[in-house]
Amino acid sequence: MSAGPGRLFLELACWGVGLLLIAVYFGATIGFENERREGIEVFARAQAAAESTSEAELVVLPQDVDRAEPPRELDAKLDSLPVAVLRMPGLGLEVPVFSDISERNLSRGAGWIPGTALPNDGGNMAIAAHRDQYFRALKDAAVGDLLELESLSGQRAYKVTSITIVQPEELWPLDASDMNTVTLVTCYPFYFIGSAPQRYIVQAVAVN
Repeated sequence: MSAGPGRLFLELACWGVGLLLIAVYFGATIGFENERREGIEVFARAQAAAESTSEAELVVLPQDVDRAEPPRELDAKLDSLPVAVLRMPGLGLEVPVFSDISERNLSRGAGWIPGTALPNDGGNMAIAAHRDQYFRALKDAAVGDLLELESLSGQRAYKVTSITIVQPEELWPLDASDMNTVTLVTCYPFYFIGSAPQRYIVQAVAVN
């Protein structure tokens, strides 16, 4: 029996909506990927300016920055400038780390978790990103892997010392530490429909 006009119209409408949603998804993904690259480029320019300028001089940064401040303060205050760039060469991961964990920042890179240490400043700096975007690479992380954290105050290498899975209410991975530590946080399981119920924690300690 052939489909009636109403059913055919409904099928075509469903296909149209589906294709539209796919186009929107890929459009957003491409847009956030471009923002990730731009974030790294902006950070590189800011770092180059900081390295060529003495503490007494002004540093010219993006257009929305009127004047420069010491690198530690810049790291903590600027929304438009990533506070750091995180790299894990073995996983092909390179993301700008922005100054908070807003949805936009987690979609275009990673976000510094407020209340934790500043980058490369000693203590425990926590960084979050989405499990279905840039931090999906962490599923292949292993103890002993190296990561690099580059901030305006310099670059430091870290070695992964532990990988754990915790409940959302378990906040001990964010505790302050006397050791220079980077804690990466994302949701778990990596392949889960809906809101993932656990958290995947990768901790790394600075290499002397």
